[in-house]
Amino acid sequence: MTTPRVVVVGSINMDLVSYSERIPRIGETVLGERFLMVPGGKGANQAVAAARLGAQVILLGAAGTDSHGEQLLRHLQESGIDISHIKKGTTSTGVALINVDIRGNNQIVVVPGANFSLTIRDLEEREQIFANADVVVLQLEIALEVVGKAIEIAGRYKKPVILNPAPAQDLPDQWLGQVDYLIPNEHEALLLGGSPDNNYAALREKIKQVLLVTRGERGALYSTGEAVEIIPAFKVKVVDTTAAGDAFIGGFSVALAEKKPLKEAIIFANAVAALSVGKEGAQTSLPRRQEVEQFIRGDQS
Repeated sequence: MTTPRVVVVGSINMDLVSYSERIPRIGETVLGERFLMVPGGKGANQAVAAARLGAQVILLGAAGTDSHGEQLLRHLQESGIDISHIKKGTTSTGVALINVDIRGNNQIVVVPGANFSLTIRDLEEREQIFANADVVVLQLEIALEVVGKAIEIAGRYKKPVILNPAPAQDLPDQWLGQVDYLIPNEHEALLLGGSPDNNYAALREKIKQVLLVTRGERGALYSTGEAVEIIPAFKVKVVDTTAAGDAFIGGFSVALAEKKPLKEAIIFANAVAALSVGKEGAQTSLPRRQEVEQFIRGDQS
């Protein structure tokens, strides 16, 4: 089988993670139990997830020239990702401040930093990368106009676009009409105008092909316009949900690039996400291909 080629346009962050019994309320201070500093950023997470699953991955993004940036670029390269097109920004590398409670729930604040130095021109100068891709993956931790340009360029070359609309924010309907696979969580789907009362029909109508709503332990709901189906989640012990969504996107992008049928691709992505929540951290929790395939075979045997 030909190695799938995945292009990710997105963020590169250092995650500063605290673990405590519960997440503090507004104005409250709680004592934490542990602290970790680990590689993150939705773009980088999804790129690493795809690379560990066997894809050839190019990441288009930006990092600062500070120590965080140096560590992150070294880690990405060691993860097998092509970092030759990552821009060196003049501001500090992006960071995410993450609080995780005893049940694995999290609360996140992202400070974009250098991520917002990636420009439309940067993408235009790298247009051939899109032309050679099997799948293009996007999120919203970079400047929105850059996301729009990536959708436009991918469409020009008829490449499938996966958009993970996180962090949640309003998006132009024109964009959604060019997105092949929109993959929000329930909160993001509501903000974009969907409702669980009618299986997010109003949102599905805006999308080019498939709406896929991730719902944590309740599995994933997908709608093609002709059918709505729920793919159950795998049952696992939850340690940290920080990277679950990014693991799902990475898994789905690889399955899609490998031309797997939609339902099979979602099951594969569910397995990748399930394995990620059993470990701490973002990129540190992302599984490799053999682990995922063994997990699926074991669960279904």
